[in-house]
Amino acid sequence: MMVRCFIAAPLPEDIKRRVLELQKGMKELNMECKFVEEENMHITLSFLGDISEDDVEKINIQLGYLPKKFSKIPARVCGLKIIPSESYIRVIALDVFDENMQLEKLSREIKGAVGGDVKPPHVTVCRVKNIENKKEVLEKLDVWKKFDAGTFIVSEIRLMKSELGGKGPTYKALRSYQLA
Repeated sequence: MMVRCFIAAPLPEDIKRRVLELQKGMKELNMECKFVEEENMHITLSFLGDISEDDVEKINIQLGYLPKKFSKIPARVCGLKIIPSESYIRVIALDVFDENMQLEKLSREIKGAVGGDVKPPHVTVCRVKNIENKKEVLEKLDVWKKFDAGTFIVSEIRLMKSELGGKGPTYKALRSYQLA
Protein backbone atom coordinates (compact mmCIF):
# COMPACT_ATOMS: atom_id res chain seq x y z
CA MET A 1 0.00 0.00 0.00
CA MET A 2 1.23 3.52 -0.84
CA VAL A 3 1.22 6.42 1.61
CA ARG A 4 1.40 10.09 0.56
CA CYS A 5 4.01 11.74 2.82
CA PHE A 6 5.91 14.95 3.42
CA ILE A 7 8.26 16.35 6.05
CA ALA A 8 7.27 19.53 7.86
CA ALA A 9 7.88 21.74 10.86
CA PRO A 10 4.77 22.59 12.90
CA LEU A 11 3.66 26.17 13.46
CA PRO A 12 2.67 27.64 16.83
CA GLU A 13 -0.92 28.78 17.32
CA ASP A 14 -0.11 32.53 17.30
CA ILE A 15 1.51 32.26 13.85
CA LYS A 16 -1.46 30.23 12.57
CA ARG A 17 -3.88 32.90 13.84
CA ARG A 18 -2.01 35.60 11.93
CA VAL A 19 -2.06 33.48 8.75
CA LEU A 20 -5.83 33.04 9.25
CA GLU A 21 -6.15 36.86 9.41
CA LEU A 22 -4.30 37.09 6.09
CA GLN A 23 -6.59 34.45 4.58
CA LYS A 24 -9.65 36.37 5.78
CA GLY A 25 -8.46 39.47 3.91
CA MET A 26 -7.61 37.42 0.81
CA LYS A 27 -11.13 35.96 0.63
CA GLU A 28 -12.23 39.25 -0.93
CA LEU A 29 -10.00 38.61 -3.95
CA ASN A 30 -11.67 37.54 -7.16
CA MET A 31 -10.08 34.11 -7.44
CA GLU A 32 -11.10 30.51 -7.02
CA CYS A 33 -8.82 28.90 -4.45
CA LYS A 34 -8.66 26.52 -1.51
CA PHE A 35 -7.29 28.02 1.68
CA VAL A 36 -5.21 25.80 3.94
CA GLU A 37 -7.12 24.96 7.11
CA GLU A 38 -5.62 26.05 10.43
CA GLU A 39 -4.96 22.46 11.54
CA ASN A 40 -3.05 21.78 8.29
CA MET A 41 -0.71 24.80 8.41
CA HIS A 42 2.98 23.92 8.55
CA ILE A 43 6.40 24.76 7.11
CA THR A 44 7.03 22.48 4.17
CA LEU A 45 10.56 21.05 4.19
CA SER A 46 10.27 18.15 1.72
CA PHE A 47 7.44 16.55 -0.24
CA LEU A 48 8.03 12.80 -0.57
CA GLY A 49 4.88 11.91 -2.52
CA ASP A 50 3.51 8.37 -2.60
CA ILE A 51 5.82 5.92 -0.85
CA SER A 52 5.38 2.32 0.23
CA GLU A 53 4.67 1.50 3.87
CA ASP A 54 8.02 -0.37 3.96
CA ASP A 55 9.75 2.85 2.88
CA VAL A 56 8.01 4.78 5.69
CA GLU A 57 9.96 2.73 8.25
CA LYS A 58 13.25 3.23 6.37
CA ILE A 59 12.57 6.98 6.25
CA ASN A 60 11.83 6.97 10.01
CA ILE A 61 15.25 5.46 10.65
CA GLN A 62 17.05 7.90 8.33
CA LEU A 63 15.25 10.94 9.75
CA GLY A 64 16.08 9.85 13.29
CA TYR A 65 19.72 10.82 12.73
CA LEU A 66 19.15 14.28 11.25
CA PRO A 67 17.69 16.32 14.13
CA LYS A 68 20.76 15.64 16.27
CA LYS A 69 22.78 17.69 13.75
CA PHE A 70 20.57 20.78 14.12
CA SER A 71 19.89 23.06 17.06
CA LYS A 72 16.53 24.74 17.47
CA ILE A 73 16.09 27.33 14.73
CA PRO A 74 14.70 30.86 15.24
CA ALA A 75 12.52 31.55 12.17
CA ARG A 76 10.34 34.37 10.80
CA VAL A 77 7.22 33.74 8.69
CA CYS A 78 6.85 36.75 6.41
CA GLY A 79 6.69 37.95 2.84
CA LEU A 80 4.02 36.75 0.47
CA LYS A 81 5.29 34.64 -2.40
CA ILE A 82 3.62 33.34 -5.52
CA ILE A 83 4.49 29.85 -6.75
CA PRO A 84 5.68 29.09 -9.40
CA SER A 85 5.41 32.65 -10.83
CA GLU A 86 3.15 35.68 -11.22
CA SER A 87 2.31 34.59 -14.77
CA TYR A 88 1.22 31.13 -13.58
CA ILE A 89 -0.20 31.34 -10.05
CA ARG A 90 -0.77 27.90 -8.48
CA VAL A 91 0.10 28.55 -4.83
CA ILE A 92 0.20 31.62 -2.62
CA ALA A 93 2.56 31.13 0.33
CA LEU A 94 4.58 32.92 2.98
CA ASP A 95 8.36 32.73 3.02
CA VAL A 96 10.13 31.37 6.08
CA PHE A 97 13.47 32.97 6.93
CA ASP A 98 16.12 32.14 9.46
CA GLU A 99 19.31 34.13 9.82
CA ASN A 100 21.75 31.29 9.16
CA MET A 101 19.63 29.49 6.54
CA GLN A 102 19.47 26.40 8.77
CA LEU A 103 15.99 25.43 7.54
CA GLU A 104 17.24 25.32 3.95
CA LYS A 105 20.26 23.31 5.08
CA LEU A 106 17.93 20.96 6.97
CA SER A 107 15.78 20.58 3.81
CA ARG A 108 18.86 19.70 1.74
CA GLU A 109 19.99 17.17 4.36
CA ILE A 110 16.50 15.62 4.32
CA LYS A 111 16.66 15.35 0.53
CA GLY A 112 20.10 13.73 0.76
CA ALA A 113 18.91 11.25 3.39
CA VAL A 114 15.43 10.30 2.12
CA GLY A 115 14.82 12.16 -1.16
CA GLY A 116 11.74 14.18 -1.92
CA ASP A 117 10.96 17.44 -3.66
CA VAL A 118 12.59 20.26 -1.74
CA LYS A 119 11.64 23.91 -2.21
CA PRO A 120 12.73 26.83 -0.04
CA PRO A 121 10.87 26.56 3.30
CA HIS A 122 7.41 28.14 3.09
CA VAL A 123 3.91 28.11 4.58
CA THR A 124 1.18 27.52 1.99
CA VAL A 125 -1.69 30.00 2.38
CA CYS A 126 -3.86 28.74 -0.50
CA ARG A 127 -3.86 26.67 -3.67
CA VAL A 128 -5.22 28.62 -6.64
CA LYS A 129 -7.61 26.96 -9.06
CA ASN A 130 -8.59 29.88 -11.26
CA ILE A 131 -8.16 33.65 -11.54
CA GLU A 132 -10.30 35.64 -13.96
CA ASN A 133 -8.38 38.93 -13.77
CA LYS A 134 -4.78 38.12 -12.82
CA LYS A 135 -3.61 41.76 -13.02
CA GLU A 136 -6.28 42.90 -10.56
CA VAL A 137 -5.51 40.06 -8.12
CA LEU A 138 -1.75 40.71 -8.30
CA GLU A 139 -2.32 44.40 -7.55
CA LYS A 140 -4.40 43.51 -4.49
CA LEU A 141 -1.89 40.86 -3.36
CA ASP A 142 0.81 43.54 -3.45
CA VAL A 143 -0.72 44.96 -0.24
CA TRP A 144 0.35 41.78 1.58
CA LYS A 145 3.84 41.38 0.04
CA LYS A 146 5.41 42.41 3.35
CA PHE A 147 2.94 40.56 5.58
CA ASP A 148 4.67 39.40 8.77
CA ALA A 149 3.15 36.52 10.76
CA GLY A 150 5.91 36.72 13.37
CA THR A 151 8.84 34.74 14.72
CA PHE A 152 9.11 31.49 16.63
CA ILE A 153 11.55 28.68 17.38
CA VAL A 154 11.48 25.59 15.14
CA SER A 155 12.13 22.82 17.65
CA GLU A 156 10.89 19.75 15.80
CA ILE A 157 10.21 18.25 12.42
CA ARG A 158 7.55 15.71 11.56
CA LEU A 159 7.04 12.95 9.04
CA MET A 160 3.49 13.60 7.91
CA LYS A 161 0.90 11.47 6.14
CA SER A 162 -1.56 13.17 3.79
CA GLU A 163 -4.87 11.52 3.01
CA LEU A 164 -6.82 13.14 0.19
CA GLY A 165 -10.58 13.31 0.72
CA GLY A 166 -13.62 15.08 -0.66
CA LYS A 167 -13.04 18.14 1.53
CA GLY A 168 -9.29 18.23 0.89
CA PRO A 169 -6.30 16.66 2.60
CA THR A 170 -6.16 15.45 6.18
CA TYR A 171 -2.70 15.43 7.74
CA LYS A 172 -1.47 13.10 10.46
CA ALA A 173 1.96 13.08 12.11
CA LEU A 174 3.52 9.63 11.78
CA ARG A 175 6.60 10.57 13.79
CA SER A 176 8.13 13.65 15.43
CA TYR A 177 11.82 14.38 15.76
CA GLN A 178 13.13 16.97 18.26
CA LEU A 179 15.98 19.22 17.18
CA ALA A 180 19.02 19.26 19.48
